[in-house]
Amino acid sequence: MNREKKADFIGKIIVIGLIGVFIAVGIFTMVGKNTSSMAGGRGMPGLGQGSSNQTNAVTVSIKAMEPETIQKTVLLNGDVVSKTQTSIYPDTSGKVSRLLKKAGDAVRKGEVIAYVDPSRPGSAYAASPVTATVSGTIIQCAYNVGDTVSTSTALATIGSLDNLEVNVKVSEKYSSYLKTGLPAYISLISAPEETFSATIASISPVVNTSNRTQDVSLVLDQQDSRIKPGMFAQVRLVIMEEKDTFVVPLAAIKDYNDDDVVFVVSPENTATRKMVKTGMFNDNEIQILEGLSAGEQVITAGSVTEGLAVRVAGSNLTPNQE
Repeated sequence: MNREKKADFIGKIIVIGLIGVFIAVGIFTMVGKNTSSMAGGRGMPGLGQGSSNQTNAVTVSIKAMEPETIQKTVLLNGDVVSKTQTSIYPDTSGKVSRLLKKAGDAVRKGEVIAYVDPSRPGSAYAASPVTATVSGTIIQCAYNVGDTVSTSTALATIGSLDNLEVNVKVSEKYSSYLKTGLPAYISLISAPEETFSATIASISPVVNTSNRTQDVSLVLDQQDSRIKPGMFAQVRLVIMEEKDTFVVPLAAIKDYNDDDVVFVVSPENTATRKMVKTGMFNDNEIQILEGLSAGEQVITAGSVTEGLAVRVAGSNLTPNQE
């Protein structure tokens, strides 16, 4: 009897244990479903489909396409000169006996600027005056008292300080690009932080056979008292210019199957590859002839691939949300 009671007790214990196991399995299943639902519906990080494109987007820099101007320049050295300068020659050969004017002095037409002694040993002293043939400022006086000059020697140069130009010599390989009206940008040692604008005023019709260059004169767009005749000028001369065109940084152009492409931001804020036709370029930029439309946002910095989610640097918004 005791053995039967013991067996019945063990049986009850087994049944209770099995019921407990079934209950535990049911609770675990319900909890698992709720957790999965929360992860998918509330966007818990790293679970289900809650990871947004915003979280995984690559930060990029963009440039919106608008018509602008691109220029190609060549770097040259030039000299600042007076447009209306005249060399003054003595009427006779001899030694400079007196100098009445020096560089920087203003003179009037007919005014004596120096005397030349043409006499020889044993002959009477006879000073010959050297007079200014024009009014202006003496911008160069190359001789001193005691120097010997001749009738072919320019004793001084008179010009205007208010009517200056810059002369440059341009290699003949650029001759086909030269035309009057093209802009130039001038830098001076005396004002290194500033750029002065100028325009091509005249072009020599011939090429110098000794150095294979053409003489080009640039007129300053605005006269400045800091610019003086005789100054050395560094000139960025524009040899090509295209207006009202699309321009992107050189770094924005990628090679895809030997074609030039750029990446633009799509309405879905992803990178989209677009084939383009390029034109003129300089050290930093390149012209886009075909393939882009006004307002399109070209990715200029950031490593992207087709379809990759993107957002603009410095913003919490993706480009098309701004």
